[in-house]
Amino acid sequence: FNWHVVPDREKKRHKNAAEPVWSPTMAGGLFAIDKKFFERLGTYDSGFDIWGGENLELSFKTWMCGGTLEIVPCSHVGHIFRKRSPYKWRTGVNVLKKNSIRLAEVWMDDYAKYYYERIGNDLGDYGDITSRKELRRKLKCKSFKWYLENIYPELFIPGDAVASGEVRNLGYGNKTCLDSPARKTDLNKPAGLYPCHKMGGNQYWMLSKIGEIRRDESCLDYAGNDVILYPCHGSKGNQYWNYDHKTKQLRHGSSRKCLTINSTKDKLLMEECDLMLPRQMWQFENYNATLATEDSHMRH
Repeated sequence: FNWHVVPDREKKRHKNAAEPVWSPTMAGGLFAIDKKFFERLGTYDSGFDIWGGENLELSFKTWMCGGTLEIVPCSHVGHIFRKRSPYKWRTGVNVLKKNSIRLAEVWMDDYAKYYYERIGNDLGDYGDITSRKELRRKLKCKSFKWYLENIYPELFIPGDAVASGEVRNLGYGNKTCLDSPARKTDLNKPAGLYPCHKMGGNQYWMLSKIGEIRRDESCLDYAGNDVILYPCHGSKGNQYWNYDHKTKQLRHGSSRKCLTINSTKDKLLMEECDLMLPRQMWQFENYNATLATEDSHMRH
């Protein structure tokens, strides 16, 4: 869940800024719902542990099973945070991950695979979901594809990416990967490097059809100094990277320089392109030649 500007398509539905706004998802701590509708939706998933993911599960099934989710601009809600967690967390269990896998298995259809790639396809034990799948079937809920196309068409879909997964540098031992968190607090900071670990997470990237190297809403951006993470703007410019699958080079659009790393393998650099330098060569974990060809035809 994240906060984004209300898209133009939604603004056009309204005459007054005080009118309720449709939202794809919500934060879970501050909402009102009709009791009978909540019960018809199966309330919360009793297989969820403690905390995490319940807001997304409720958001998805609200839209997919006949409801609407609206943010009311003029509402006032108090949300008091405790100083410490009142729950006993089991050692060695990633509760948020387990809950998220449960909701992905039940509600996200084929799109669940993109989340699993992000967590290194390590699903673990997420419990029995038979009753939740039966609930969805009984309610005749729409598909997750319908949800994406109709409720959140602005979302970037990993399946539309030319390449995805780790981005491995082929110089200096061939074991260094592009690695950066992509939270709001990490924007405008240099993107990093770390030994490749095949676990997704901060090493999971996507190469979009328009030449962005991105994760979620953050893109690799070069304006002449450091290579940084910056909010994706979709206008190419400093965020356009041309990847040549044969030479493995990532050539920056506006500067015409190539992405490389320093000899200590701890900093991204840009330098004049040279086909003989392994440090300028990058290997994407999953590369879709068909999508890349389509993209090339579109550009020409």
